[in-house]
Amino acid sequence: MTKIRTRIALLFVLAPLLGAQTGAIAIVHARIIDGRGGPVIADGTVLFHGKQIDAVGPASGVSVPADARVIDAAGKTVMPGLADMHVHLVGGWDGETTDMLSYQRYMNALLYAGVTTVLDTGNVQPYILQIRQEVASGRLLGPRIYCAGALIDGPDPVWPEVSLSISSASQIPALVHREKSLGVDVLKAYAGLSVPEVTRLAAEGKKVGLGVLVDQGRRNGSIDLMNVGIAGFAHLPTFVLAENAIELARTTPISFITTLVSLESFTRRRLAHMDFINQPLIADTTPPWFLEELRAFANRPDTKEAEARRTVAMQRFQAAQANAQKLWNAGVLVVAGTDAPYPGDFQGEGIHHELDLLVEAGLTPLQAITSATRNASQLMNAAGDWGTLEPGKLANVLVINGRPDQNIQETHNVEVVIKEGVVLNREQLRFNAAKDPGFRTSSSVSANQ
Repeated sequence: MTKIRTRIALLFVLAPLLGAQTGAIAIVHARIIDGRGGPVIADGTVLFHGKQIDAVGPASGVSVPADARVIDAAGKTVMPGLADMHVHLVGGWDGETTDMLSYQRYMNALLYAGVTTVLDTGNVQPYILQIRQEVASGRLLGPRIYCAGALIDGPDPVWPEVSLSISSASQIPALVHREKSLGVDVLKAYAGLSVPEVTRLAAEGKKVGLGVLVDQGRRNGSIDLMNVGIAGFAHLPTFVLAENAIELARTTPISFITTLVSLESFTRRRLAHMDFINQPLIADTTPPWFLEELRAFANRPDTKEAEARRTVAMQRFQAAQANAQKLWNAGVLVVAGTDAPYPGDFQGEGIHHELDLLVEAGLTPLQAITSATRNASQLMNAAGDWGTLEPGKLANVLVINGRPDQNIQETHNVEVVIKEGVVLNREQLRFNAAKDPGFRTSSSVSANQ
């Protein structure tokens, strides 16, 4: 018995270093959060073979094959891989400049943090479509990518390099047909579109099976936009929603992606105490120059105008937090996303901080986790494929050191990441200065620069 226990413990230690596996893998003696929001299984087993989960449940109810690789997770928590449903895979740290050449580094950072699925909600379209293609083929290592392609905006787009610009609703049918033929997963309507144009975009998208996510800044959550057939909003509203708006969102239905961490970045609240960048999910995956630039930004003296902007940003952030709880309590689909990258909003670590902020807003830890697991898959109409620990679902599985069901900040303590049945080598996902080419950020994609 002692030898068996030693073998199991050794496999647990080595699990992050394993490459592709054959045969069954069993994670045993784990606390299991299945991603559906229900009670935690105190002593459970997750069994998978190949890409799919075979069984999940109490240890007494799951038979482990004699030849299975065993990971002993006693004292640990097992939960689904996380999904960040609002990212922009263009690199940088400030939300405007880009570093597309370093795509592997920030995809590594996402995986290192246990993010196995992302939705890119606006990018240089040929670039993100190729990245998605190569990850799906297995030629690139990264999380599963869904994408909106480019933003769809008016004649003076806010982000010209990542936008498709239209000047009239008559252009929309051809644009939607093109987007469908290129294989985007959703359409993203941006601030320069009129309500009639968003209405036409939603109608044409519905014909070809493409939902429309809207980002119209301070109009996110407006009733006139809810009434035109959109699938949801890419951000929480930053004004306090009235009860009739919440009821309309519930009955329509309309989904909301949270992005609290990006709203917080404009308050600079997180940057007031920079110790957070020393946590492993950031420090292990980020080049020193990146953090040096962020520190310089955080230490920049404020003007009176900047202080006034921060006051407004805090009001908007707090309103969004209040909306998160109200919408959740009303039964509206609330989905975790970060809008990374922004100052203090990192690819990978950002989704963990997003969950922190959702709990700060009033959600329970299990509700916050559900927003980044089951709810994310529902947003993409993929609940039958991933997002929860259930038989037949993709084996996207995390082993966490701690009790995130009681303390949400313990989701940060990722020890093992399994993507589609493969135990990833987390050591190889860490930033390696000797191998990194040293690419730096380039020009802004904003029209305001």
